[in-house]
Amino acid sequence: MIYTITLNPSIDCYLKIGKPLMFDEVNRADEEVYKTGGKGINVSNDLSLLGISSTAIALLGGFTGRYIQESLSSNSLIKVCAIPIEGSNRINVKIHQDHKAICVNGKGPQVSESVQEDIINALSSLTDDDWVMVCGSSIKGFDGDFFSKIADIVHIRRAKLVVDMENLTLEQLKDYRPYLIKPNLYELQLIMKESNITSDNVVSYLSKACENGPENILVSMGADGAILATCDGFYQLIQPNDVAVNKVGAGDAMLAAFVGKCSEGCSFEESLCWAGAAGNAVASTLEDADLKLIQDYLPKMSVNKIEKD
Repeated sequence: MIYTITLNPSIDCYLKIGKPLMFDEVNRADEEVYKTGGKGINVSNDLSLLGISSTAIALLGGFTGRYIQESLSSNSLIKVCAIPIEGSNRINVKIHQDHKAICVNGKGPQVSESVQEDIINALSSLTDDDWVMVCGSSIKGFDGDFFSKIADIVHIRRAKLVVDMENLTLEQLKDYRPYLIKPNLYELQLIMKESNITSDNVVSYLSKACENGPENILVSMGADGAILATCDGFYQLIQPNDVAVNKVGAGDAMLAAFVGKCSEGCSFEESLCWAGAAGNAVASTLEDADLKLIQDYLPKMSVNKIEKD
């Protein structure tokens, strides 16, 4: 079973505006779409597109929490493990105009320490066949010690820990010892404290990063595809240079497909091709991507293996 953990879920409101934006005046949207949000929830939704079930552990509260739970519960491949909290989950607004976007995310509520125990209890039945994916931003009321507790439980149960969170440090990675992390280039720069990391020189920095805790690192690089660093070498995803209509959630789809296919026993190469297809499918539309769209992109993906020196 794949468990996703979303600490700061949201409702994402996508607004498409054709006319130039005006300040201090009313802007009217041409289209609007509402989706459940938060990286872990995105991953569970994307896994379901591939026919892969998951358990979505999410902190839910207020009228927005009810909307999120109802939306997830309508998906037969997602088992919702709702952790009740006081307050309401946040609302994020994504304004799209001429292939550009303005994203304004709410900060979310603050939670009590007792919620941490509820999350720990939700992981009490882990086995060595399971994956635990901690994704997205944290929430007020939690600290680094809590994530260390999750990592310890996952390792004791011999499950696989996947971390896709903001503001990770090398010290935290040494502590958490994840099976996989998935930064983008900018996030990798922050982790390594190196502002000059690019798609051209990323391999040299990944070798150093792998020495600091993670077994595998999947770096998404936008139009330049992605690169996976493992103990035995590097895998470079080659993809078409299509114009992205919607970059929000593309990285989550990439991670979901990669982990989902790995959990089914696929090779790194095959899993990475599926990851690229899913990421491109989500990026190609403001509407919900589907399996057919992912499958349409799959033949366009290829992977080059780069051996370690």
